[in-house]
Amino acid sequence: MNDFGGFNEVWAEFFDYGGPTRTTVAVHQLPHPHLVIEIKGVAYKPARPTT
Repeated sequence: MNDFGGFNEVWAEFFDYGGPTRTTVAVHQLPHPHLVIEIKGVAYKPARPTT
């Protein structure tokens, strides 16, 4: 959470207020010491039309 301000600055370079939703949670122990963030993504794939 100490890097939250920097995270918001980078986020704002790519997205505006209407950008994708995000979740920010303090993660105290990630599985590797070089990991500093955890990202969760959601994708949408439209169904193919049936013929």
